[in-house]
Amino acid sequence: MSQSDILSLWSVDLTKKATLLASKDRQIVVSGLANETGRAICSANFLRASLGKSALILVNDVKQRSLMVNHLSSVTAFNVEEFALEVNASNDKFIARENLILKTNLAAKLSRDNFGFVVATYDDALANVAKQKDVFKSLTEFKVGDRVNMVEIFEKLISMNYFNGQSVQVDNGEYYCMGDQLTIYPANFDYPVRISVEFDEIEKIEILDRETRLSLSEVESFVVWPILDSDENGLLSEYAIEDILIIEDEIDLYDEHFKLYEKFLSKTQAQKIRFSTFNEDEPNHAHCMFSSTLRYSTLYDFISDLNLKKQNNWQILLLTQKKEQIEKIFNEHHFKFIQDGLGFIKGNSGVFIKSVDSRKDLLSSVQDIEQKILIISDREVPGLDDKQKKNKNNHQVYLDLLTSLKVDDLVVHSEHGIGRFEGLASRQIDDINKEFMQIAYAQNDKLFVPIDQADRISKYIGAAELAPKLTRLGSAEWANVTKRVKKEAQKIAKELLQLYAKRHAAKGFSYKDKDVLMGEFEETFPYEETPGQIKAILDVKKDMLDPKPMDRLVCGDVGFGKTEVAMRAAFLSFLNGKQVAFMSPITILADQHFKSFKKRMDAFNVRLEMLSRFKTKAEQTKILKKVERGEVDILIGTHRLLQPDIKFKNLGLVIIDEEQRFGVKQKETMKEMRNEVDILTLTATPIPRTLNICLNKLREITTITTAPPGRLPVITEVRKYSERLVEEAIMKEIDRGGQVYLLHNRVQTIDSLAAKLSERMPNVRFIVAHGQLNPLDLEKRIMEFTEGKYDVLVSSTIVENGIDLPNANTLIVNSAEKFGLSQLYQLRGRVGRGKAQAYAYLMYHGQRLKLDAKKRLKAIVEASELGSGFQIAMKDLEIRGAGEILGSSQSGAMNVVGVTHFLRMLNKAVKDLEAGKTSEDDDIKEVSIELPINAYIPESYISASKDKINLYQKLSSADTHDYLMELRSEVEQDFGHLPAEVLNLFEIIELKMYAKKAHLVNIKAMNMGNQKLGKMVVLRFTKDLRPENIMNMLSKNPKWQIGSDTLKIPMKDLGVVFLSAIKDSVMALAEDVTADDMVKKVSGK
Repeated sequence: MSQSDILSLWSVDLTKKATLLASKDRQIVVSGLANETGRAICSANFLRASLGKSALILVNDVKQRSLMVNHLSSVTAFNVEEFALEVNASNDKFIARENLILKTNLAAKLSRDNFGFVVATYDDALANVAKQKDVFKSLTEFKVGDRVNMVEIFEKLISMNYFNGQSVQVDNGEYYCMGDQLTIYPANFDYPVRISVEFDEIEKIEILDRETRLSLSEVESFVVWPILDSDENGLLSEYAIEDILIIEDEIDLYDEHFKLYEKFLSKTQAQKIRFSTFNEDEPNHAHCMFSSTLRYSTLYDFISDLNLKKQNNWQILLLTQKKEQIEKIFNEHHFKFIQDGLGFIKGNSGVFIKSVDSRKDLLSSVQDIEQKILIISDREVPGLDDKQKKNKNNHQVYLDLLTSLKVDDLVVHSEHGIGRFEGLASRQIDDINKEFMQIAYAQNDKLFVPIDQADRISKYIGAAELAPKLTRLGSAEWANVTKRVKKEAQKIAKELLQLYAKRHAAKGFSYKDKDVLMGEFEETFPYEETPGQIKAILDVKKDMLDPKPMDRLVCGDVGFGKTEVAMRAAFLSFLNGKQVAFMSPITILADQHFKSFKKRMDAFNVRLEMLSRFKTKAEQTKILKKVERGEVDILIGTHRLLQPDIKFKNLGLVIIDEEQRFGVKQKETMKEMRNEVDILTLTATPIPRTLNICLNKLREITTITTAPPGRLPVITEVRKYSERLVEEAIMKEIDRGGQVYLLHNRVQTIDSLAAKLSERMPNVRFIVAHGQLNPLDLEKRIMEFTEGKYDVLVSSTIVENGIDLPNANTLIVNSAEKFGLSQLYQLRGRVGRGKAQAYAYLMYHGQRLKLDAKKRLKAIVEASELGSGFQIAMKDLEIRGAGEILGSSQSGAMNVVGVTHFLRMLNKAVKDLEAGKTSEDDDIKEVSIELPINAYIPESYISASKDKINLYQKLSSADTHDYLMELRSEVEQDFGHLPAEVLNLFEIIELKMYAKKAHLVNIKAMNMGNQKLGKMVVLRFTKDLRPENIMNMLSKNPKWQIGSDTLKIPMKDLGVVFLSAIKDSVMALAEDVTADDMVKKVSGK
């Protein structure tokens, strides 16, 4: 088995539906392949099934091309290469010729069908070439035994646009003659060819090795293609014979390319296969069942999921660069795995670990629920090689928001303001290669940020409807904005610390642990607790046993078990004779909670009541009196519980469900309660990790990231709207006893849609709900749906913040193309609460989707939201999470500079206040380093832009030597031995770390006026640098010259390894030394 041919582990075809259809039809569409792994597997299976010997795969862009080449190389032993024309904006003759040769080479491949895979962007594939008839009439064939005249051959080659090479090491498109041997490197061939002539007759023709020029084999004949100029009507597809497969990999065409692309496809007899994100209702369509896999938050989640799959006879392939560590983890968890990959061929189930050589062989994970196959890699194993990274959190405070930078994202530079990220740019300055992050500002200004300053840049996250304008470079605008927001941050910091102090001084009730009764109650929980739940339960219990009032926030995705945490806290309060108030934002949720509490607690004689609009005035008065007399242990209700007429006899615990849905006034009342009673808040809204840093003293936060065992990701399909499809989806759900949400966001036509569907399905019970109904009527309708009196709820987006109903497991969204990505995420979150497989049908109207809508829908199909659950970094959720905890008035300040930058300022303000610094104190100055040394990540080492940016930002945020070394080891493991440029980059970052500690702001190599002196290294320092530190540095290298705010030294005095010498000097400046130490040192001399 080839090192990379993972498909040979299975005797079955993993994409059999598609392969079968392609064997019958020459033009097909395939959907449901999930990601690059699924598409690479499907492509490889077409060739494995001998549908053809070769395929041209067309992709959207360079990144997709690189991913597809990597994935294909990993899944199959077929030859895989990329077709990449060089951009020639300046019409360079050399580049133009190189591109002509590349196009001739691909045209020749397409005409002979034995090359494996070629992957090209559709833009490159649409490039003009010479017309086929002009090329074919100019071909020249050489055969063993032919009579030849060398002069005529030279003339012929020159007329075919071949150049005379300088030696036998000819390049493509060149020839060279030495004695009776002629070496040609034909444009249509991947190897040079040597012709041996004796007495004007071709005696031998040899294929040569590209590097060594040694003979690989002999042939009887070969054909040389001319290198002709492109014709405006010539297309590569003309050359593709009918045995070739042309595979379109989810092409997103811009309108200006549409006609040319149609022409390209019409010019060939090749078989055409189109990969589509969406299931299409066509007869020549195959829909596979691949999906992306869950993201595992903990090692326990990972092992639990594999165990569950193993019990259900799944075949799991784990690709790893760290086989020993994976085996150790499995052995520690007593997890058995298959030692021999042949098990899959024999049909065995289980986990097989396969070693791979490089990171690029770690495929994107994919699973097929129907065939029970899972392919995962190191990337999915949480905590792999985590060596107690004690400093990691401090350094990665902002990385969750930073490292997902993409071209065209809005970014915030801490000094220059809001711009648009344009990617990485390389520049050569004084013969030194440097890489920069390129940012566009207002009025076409550009800023090139050195990569060691990547930590000054953060992704702009703010309200979508309040998109900021780009800042003007060099104007006072950003400084003014920052000044204003800084004041706001200082104000909030003060409030936070005051609240913390007040809470710290308050004395609350110390609950007693009632082990026996508590244990009996815990046993009535019908499920097994997840690790996340257990941690949350223990955290809450610890808080309640402490005399200090509890104020804990439990965050977790819907269905992850927050209610059980609340129930146990409420039961402990009841056992200690304290009353509990449970508040829900809407009556329906309060009613659901009341029913679930009653079901669990009735056996323990807990007195429960509910206050809501469903109770009559008389009933409410009766309940209020019972509460006041202490005859109600747990009171569940809406914000009605905050009214002044409610008086508890002995309130001990307040549980707030989804606090962010309450109004400002209600939140203020809740805030006042925090100093008197224990408060437990439940939320499904992600709170940015950055926020936890400044709030960890104000409010304790526990996050439940573990999905309940057996929960499945929602199967999401994007389909063109048709009533037949809607009917099929509804009937499929009703036939299994479930209910359906049908979302239609136009109130004017919602009733007519429901009526029309009711006519088609007379036995199905429909009910309509929308925001313009009377609130009581709306709640009544939703309640009736919840109680199972109706099968389909036809509603507007109110369902987005609606109910938790495990029986509703199909969602149909009409006109899905009109929704934003975050809305679609939240809507899809309405289904898939229980263990039943849930389905989401996103339906669009019109013949062709707009490109941006297509991208949004594609993103929702490919993202598996379950398991990533809490970590979904949707913009509006992050803003809500931040804005709600800090208070509504702060959201304005956050939108001005973006959430990340605002939180950075807030964290600093909190630290400054704690340290007793005033706002007038200087900020820590950033260090810039300008030295003549190549320090960057070469394309040949890490090609993916995303990985590079990620690493640059991790590096620039490093501030301890241990973390830097940890990072270095991580990079070496992931990408291999560090090249010189990357080693230099680590040195520069380490130098920057010491420079910050030494109060330096700039380290620069400058040309001196006198050329004989060469360069001078200049260190510029702030007033905080103490004289004893300068004396310490001079004691180690006395050649440094002292200026008013600089230290200088000729570069020649630093020796050959000047970077190490500078680092030693800067470390001496950063050392903790006192004046006494220096006196002793000097006197000791």
